[in-house]
Amino acid sequence: MQPEQNKQASFFDLAVQQRGGTNRVLETIAREVDFSAAEERVAATYSQGGRPACRVGLLLRTMILQHLYGLSDPQAEEQLKDRLSFQKFVQLASDEAVPDETTICRFPQRLIDCGLHEQLLELLNAQLEARGYIVKQTTLVDATIIESSRKRPDRQAAKAGTAPDAQASYTRKYGCSYYGYKAHLSSDGAHQLIRRALISTAKVQDSHVFEQVAPADSQQIYADKIYDTRANQAWLRARSIRSGIQKKGARYIKLSEQDRQDNRAKGRVRNQIERIFAHFKQWQFYRRVRYLGLARNQLELTLKAVAYNLKRLGLILQNQTN
Repeated sequence: MQPEQNKQASFFDLAVQQRGGTNRVLETIAREVDFSAAEERVAATYSQGGRPACRVGLLLRTMILQHLYGLSDPQAEEQLKDRLSFQKFVQLASDEAVPDETTICRFPQRLIDCGLHEQLLELLNAQLEARGYIVKQTTLVDATIIESSRKRPDRQAAKAGTAPDAQASYTRKYGCSYYGYKAHLSSDGAHQLIRRALISTAKVQDSHVFEQVAPADSQQIYADKIYDTRANQAWLRARSIRSGIQKKGARYIKLSEQDRQDNRAKGRVRNQIERIFAHFKQWQFYRRVRYLGLARNQLELTLKAVAYNLKRLGLILQNQTN
């Protein structure tokens, strides 16, 4: 059962609001983004009777804090107890207890049960698009390898699906072997906001996920030469989308000097998406997945993308006021 949020602020709540420093990112997110639609989806999964549960809005905002600042479940509990800016962001009232790490740990399954592990980013982007922050003129597509949270198993165990992380797999890149998953992204070329985020096992070829991750409402899509396949080019032509995919050479397909110049020009545009992957790995510590299996790791990727877009929104608004 979901408890009712007490919207009548006490004198203590008002005093707390005036304390502490200013966290512009969190204050911008709280002011500009409405999480009510996502909260209602999750609240519907709770029964109407029984002991009151921790509020969905509090837990959902706690999850966003975790991925904004790279916090584990125990760290999230401790930081909520200690930092006023975090308490303000999650709307923790003076008569509410901070959720413990077990409650925080169990909440992701609620998000998966109601489909938000795939749709939370879409709900946020609908708000960003309505305000004109997502420009559909240019889209960038790429993927990166994220290693498994478990030690590398024997290759035969990985192929047979008997490894501890059964849905992870091996792949090779630049002569090195990796075990884990791939994060596939598409982003808006104007503001570098993530439009779609999809996780797959590592052995899946990037080009096979192009149609799932590339938005069909784009005017032009830029991507690396690995996406240069007949199927992907036909998909773009069928939707009247200009192709910015770098041309791939082969044994019987020699690139001309003009092809190389075009590839360099397309590469300068496409390379902007690398900033997102750099942010994931440097600031959100997303070099290894946190969970086992595609569903829970899809949720993690979605939350990373949501956190990135929220932080990016704060920077966009800050630049507009300067």
